[in-house]
Parts: sequence; structure tokens; C-alpha cells
Amino acid sequence: MTYKIKSLIYFSCFLIACVVYYGIEQENQLTDQINSATLVETEFDDVDEPLDELRSDFEAAKQ
Repeated sequence: MTYKIKSLIYFSCFLIACVVYYGIEQENQLTDQINSATLVETEFDDVDEPLDELRSDFEAAKQ
């Protein structure tokens, strides 16, 4: 094999390894974000009306 073909093969393998590593790293970060407690924490301070009343208001506005 010539030097250029060898270099092309090595470069292609490097690119494939980079893409695979990037994909695995993104998946790990997404999993960490999903499992974090701060993502799940939610606080509603502005809801003073009962849920049934809000639902009926929404249904009336929808029609």
C-alpha cells in the first residue's frame, strides 16, 4: 500500500472514532440530565384556583 492510502485509512478510522466518541458522550450527558434532581424539581406558586375550575375555563375557551 502506498503512503497516501495508508494515511487515508488512518484518517478515516480517526474520524469514525471521533464520531462514535461524540455520540456516546452526548448520550451520557443526556442520561445525566434526565436523572438529575434539578430537572424534576418544579414549583407552582401562581395556581390558586382549583383544578376543576381551571379545566372548565380551558374547555370553554377552547370552544
